[in-house]
Amino acid sequence: MGKLAGKLLWMIAGTAASKMARNYTRSALHTRGGAPRLPRKAKRQSGVGMMLGWAIATGAIMALADVLKEQGKDTVHARG
Repeated sequence: MGKLAGKLLWMIAGTAASKMARNYTRSALHTRGGAPRLPRKAKRQSGVGMMLGWAIATGAIMALADVLKEQGKDTVHARG
C-alpha cells in the first residue's frame, strides 16, 4: 500500500504543478481583457520549419524520458 500511496502523491503533485504552470503561462500570454499579447507576426508563423522544430523538441523530450526511465530501472536492480 505504501508504493501506491507514494505514486498517488506524485501524481497529485505533478497534476498540481502542471495546472499551475498552465495557468501562469496563460495569464502571462494574455492581457486582463483576454486579448493575446503576442504580436501579429508571431501568431502567423505556422510553417514547415515550425512543425519541424516542434517535432525535434518532442523527440528530445521523449528521449530524455526514456533515459531517465532506464536509469530508474538500473537503480531498482542495483538495490535489489
